[in-house]
Amino acid sequence: MVLGTIGLVSGLGYYELTTATTENAKIRIDRAARTAAALMRYGADDALKPVLNEDGQPLLLTLQDDADERTLTHSGALDDLLATIGRANQGAANMFRWSEQDQAFNRFASTFRAPDGGPPPPFSISSGHPAFESLSNGQRYIGNVPVQGRMRLAYIMPIMTGADTLKGALAVDVGWIDDLSTAKNRHKARLLLAAAIIVVFASLVGILLLRTEFKPLVSLAETADQLAGGRLAGRVPFTHRHDEIGHLAQGLVKVTELQDKLHKLAYTDPVTMAGNRTRYFSELNAALKETRTSSRCFSLIHLDFSGFAKINDTFGQQVGNRVLLQAYARLVRTFGRNAKISRISADDFCILLPCDEEGTLAEDRAIQALEMLSVPFQLEEGEIRVDPCIGIALLPQDADDAETAHRIAGLALRAAKSKDVNSYEFFSAPMNEKVQSDMLLETLLRAAIRTKQLELHYQPQFRPQDGRLIGLEALIRWPSEKGGYIPPSNFIPIAEKTGLVLDVGHFVLEEACRQIAIWRAEGFDFNQVSVNVSPIQFRQSSFAEQVREILSFHGVPANSLCLEVTENVFVDTSEQRVLDILSELQDIGVQLSLDDFGSGYSSLSYLHRLPFQELKIDRAFLTDADSKVSKSELFKAIVDLGKGLGLRVIAEGAETDGEYGLTSSLGCDGVQGYFCCPPVPVGELRNRLHAFSQTQVRASAKRRSA
Repeated sequence: MVLGTIGLVSGLGYYELTTATTENAKIRIDRAARTAAALMRYGADDALKPVLNEDGQPLLLTLQDDADERTLTHSGALDDLLATIGRANQGAANMFRWSEQDQAFNRFASTFRAPDGGPPPPFSISSGHPAFESLSNGQRYIGNVPVQGRMRLAYIMPIMTGADTLKGALAVDVGWIDDLSTAKNRHKARLLLAAAIIVVFASLVGILLLRTEFKPLVSLAETADQLAGGRLAGRVPFTHRHDEIGHLAQGLVKVTELQDKLHKLAYTDPVTMAGNRTRYFSELNAALKETRTSSRCFSLIHLDFSGFAKINDTFGQQVGNRVLLQAYARLVRTFGRNAKISRISADDFCILLPCDEEGTLAEDRAIQALEMLSVPFQLEEGEIRVDPCIGIALLPQDADDAETAHRIAGLALRAAKSKDVNSYEFFSAPMNEKVQSDMLLETLLRAAIRTKQLELHYQPQFRPQDGRLIGLEALIRWPSEKGGYIPPSNFIPIAEKTGLVLDVGHFVLEEACRQIAIWRAEGFDFNQVSVNVSPIQFRQSSFAEQVREILSFHGVPANSLCLEVTENVFVDTSEQRVLDILSELQDIGVQLSLDDFGSGYSSLSYLHRLPFQELKIDRAFLTDADSKVSKSELFKAIVDLGKGLGLRVIAEGAETDGEYGLTSSLGCDGVQGYFCCPPVPVGELRNRLHAFSQTQVRASAKRRSA
């Protein structure tokens, strides 16, 4: 309030002085102009007459028609007159002559003098001068003008003839601008000094008073700071007072209690009361920091249960929570109180365990944990089993930051789960290399799809009885920059995991139909082209419509395309949903084939209900079936099963003459394999078909001669 009052009073005073100074300057320049106009009229013997406005202010000087224009061509007669004007106005006076050639007002008479008393240097009012535009339009100018690097307050009126012809100008001023505001500046300095003295005095008094009155607040502020930093060890002071200080202290007590509750909520898992994800990363960072300043080592153990979601699905989440609570109790008994155990997600536990550099203790504890957790949990709902797996990372050997440590422990856990249930695995460099390799392959695959580097090869299918071509299977190939091809077994799993399989599958469908259209136009009798469909692609709600659009775009008959699906489409998908999708495809008219029969989710119960036209027997059943009676009988049973259901039976993987002959003798409708022809590019296909045909002709002739 003191500072505001001082500022207000000082500001008002300064404003009044500034206003008075400005008004005074206006009055002085107005008087100067009137004086100059009057003196010019009478001093020049009425050769120059002023034109005044209603207030008597001179607007311009009129050069009389009968006046001698030498008035504006010789300065001698005007010097005394200008000097008189300057003395009267306590300023300067200048006469200018208008030059059409220079388009400027050139000074020819002035009260200014050079330092040696002689005439001043030439000066002109030209374009760019503040007064030029007004004067050139026959109007007066009142305002600041530059003179010798400073500013003067001037009143400049044009000199014109009666015919409004511009002849020159008369300029008068009342001095330098900064001289006019000397009083204002002096008063401003005094105001500032007085205000500074008052502020300093008020501040000193205020500081003394505030220091005395707010000393308890300083103490409470320190308490609040300790509270915010989690360092409050004692009680909050001044809670006994009944004034505002006491109310504030009591409020801090409530904040302390609330902070304790929030700390538990923020860092504790509500189901097991173990640490949560936030606390886990905080403790992991602290442990890694400790390893950098001491010789201590830690093991990071990442544990989860395979198929835990089924417990929630079967018994409900409450039962799942009780299982987790009992699992946490077993982990505490196994790893001891020195271990920091956190539940970071549904069934994921992370344990930070001080140990030796070799991880012997961690390995022993992991084995014990697997044994204890493998013992069934006894609940009211019944006996529940879980299948734990553990990944272990050693710190700081394997990682020196929390994010990397958590990631590599997860890699070790994934490796353990890929081996078997109830297993553990230590992190090793190849695990990380595999992840990096997969990421690089994913990046390259995205680029290959975008730049259309992928291509299709085709493997023929023959009727084994006479070697006639009955179809072709389109197989994706990815040319490598180093030569050769990247195996599909390397990039198809990554494509399925990342969702890129949808783009790959669309490319295969599009390219296969385009090639079908070309072959049909060439008159090539290939019967049908088979295309493998990923389960992920198959489950897309728009898959059937996508097939319809591609067929329509290329003008390809639907029955020339055969879609091959494996038994994996039934995994995580209801039989009714699969039937609905197959029915949509059947309505379109494409052929449907059950691929790799017998290698996956084989169930004979659905085979007769689903609208397949073709059954492809997995190559594992044909390999060595010609030389092993048991395999031959099994293969025959599968062929008979397919025939009995009215399906075309195609045998995959014929690699020897004996295997090829077996498919013929058992009545297979078709066979494909390297014995007949490997997958080849379009350009090689005709030659390969011709070569196999010739081989069959020679073999037939040989059999007849025998």
